[in-house]
Amino acid sequence: MANGVAASVASGTSRTFTLWELSLYFLRLGSTGFGGPIALVGYMNRDLVRERAWFTEEEFVRGLAFSQLAPGPLATQLAIYLGYVRARVWGATLVSVCFLLPSFLMVLALGALYIEYGSQPWITSAFYGIGAAVIAIIIRSSVKLTRTTLGKEWLLWSLSVLSLVATLVMGGTEFITFLIGGLVALGASYLTQRGAIAGKRRSVQSVAWPAVLAIGGHRSGMGILLYFFKSGLIVFGSGLAIV
Repeated sequence: MANGVAASVASGTSRTFTLWELSLYFLRLGSTGFGGPIALVGYMNRDLVRERAWFTEEEFVRGLAFSQLAPGPLATQLAIYLGYVRARVWGATLVSVCFLLPSFLMVLALGALYIEYGSQPWITSAFYGIGAAVIAIIIRSSVKLTRTTLGKEWLLWSLSVLSLVATLVMGGTEFITFLIGGLVALGASYLTQRGAIAGKRRSVQSVAWPAVLAIGGHRSGMGILLYFFKSGLIVFGSGLAIV
């Protein structure tokens, strides 16, 4: 079976699977996949593309580009995209419910735990320790995701590095940086197709860069609701940028 999966990935084809199998996978990932959006995307690439060959690398990278292009949580949007590819609206709906429900219930439980025992030193120390472990998972997944997304494209690597520098210097990039990066990659792809860049293969999909916009808010329930509504609507760069 391993040889068959490897052959499928190498040939760019995907194996058949049911929506039920995909939903169960995301239910398990939503229950046990720790490390934030970057880590979750890395798990999806490992499990669904490389090991099970349910999706091709091209399908995954395209979905990743779409998810990065839209504001909001990266991993959730990628899961919804993969569900849509498998079974359109019904697939996207079922996958999103399976993926989000475990986290919703766990956060409710953790919130209740913190409200009840948050003033205790041991609970504070435990949360700090968990955060440190999660950082290690994020770093490892970031390296793998960078290789998958940027590949050997010198242009994408250049844009990514320039965006990183802009983020460090400006303390958070503006939306214009995100827009310019996409337009530059789009223009390069167009020129490549027209033969203006000799000897260079067609550029892959452009990637998104963190672009956190300053949003005000206050402590009332409606203020919190409006704050997260605006965050999901206009904040780019996945869940880590939102955090």
